Amino acid sequence: MATKKSSTTEFGSIVSRIQPIHERETFLAMLIYGRSGTGKTAFGSTFPKPMLLMDIREKGSDTVAQVPGIDLVQVDTWEEFEQLYWYLISGKHQYKTVMIDQISQLQDLAMEKVRRDEGKQPTDLISKRDWGAISGMMKTWLFNYRDLIDKEMHVCMCAHERASSGEEAIEDQIDPSIGPRLMPSVASSVNGAVSIIGNTFIRERFVGTERTRMVEYCMRIGPHAYYTTKVRTPVGIETPDVIVNPTFDKAMKITHGESIAVKKTVKAKKE
Repeated sequence: MATKKSSTTEFGSIVSRIQPIHERETFLAMLIYGRSGTGKTAFGSTFPKPMLLMDIREKGSDTVAQVPGIDLVQVDTWEEFEQLYWYLISGKHQYKTVMIDQISQLQDLAMEKVRRDEGKQPTDLISKRDWGAISGMMKTWLFNYRDLIDKEMHVCMCAHERASSGEEAIEDQIDPSIGPRLMPSVASSVNGAVSIIGNTFIRERFVGTERTRMVEYCMRIGPHAYYTTKVRTPVGIETPDVIVNPTFDKAMKITHGESIAVKKTVKAKKE
């Protein structure tokens, strides 16, 4: 049975942290995935600066080379990935955002580390036990990075796109499904850990009397039958299906229940 304390000083620390929820500053943990060239890194570059871009064997930094406020670090081993986490959590830096590009490649680093630890060669088969170790590493450390929001940092994780078949699908999952290219157990955990999951794609339109071709960079975030998407919004707020020319500011407005401008398509006039 709980014993009532006679003095408020013993719980004053926790009480001092109580505040109205609408006054709390929001830090975003987001997962974006899509095919190559659909704007994942470009979207990530719109997050608050200074930013640390962790390039995990992606070599895709040319897209954002001219964006001010972004520092780049190449990550080639799992050990380097862990070291950067301890650096970021120390607070001895100026970064407001960390972007991990890509966590699909990070899975390969985890696989290489497990092989080294087991004394296996790069071409040796991975056992069921090894896959379990890889899954555990990925979930533990991606959650660690996600929790950097508690250190007042935004976290943007990028991944390649993957279509799953019926044999790979989770029980009761619509088949086929499209989501981040990760092990199913890792994807399921990370999907639940972030506030927004967006799927980037390019949409082609023909507008005007001349049927001018227009290319739009888009991101699915609303509920979808096949694509893995998600956004945590206030109760009763409707989420848009797609964001055209997605940015961090637009994503934050949606999480706060604010509307964003919707780009209208120009209709061709009849002659």
